Amino acid sequence: MKGTSIVQCDKCLKKYAYQSTGNPYPGGKDKETAICPYCGAEGPSEFISGFIYTYKLDEEGNIIY
Repeated sequence: MKGTSIVQCDKCLKKYAYQSTGNPYPGGKDKETAICPYCGAEGPSEFISGFIYTYKLDEEGNIIY
């Protein structure tokens, strides 16, 4: 699993975490997109053979699983 990234949604401006699984490489299997867990807007995307998981953050910036 790749490391966790914290991003800010362009639509609702809330911060959330995303993790991607699988192998990122050129010509990867599918384009996977992080979806904001607060408003459902599309976020960062990667071409990977895996999945992207998104998580809400608590007030201190910790992931809520």
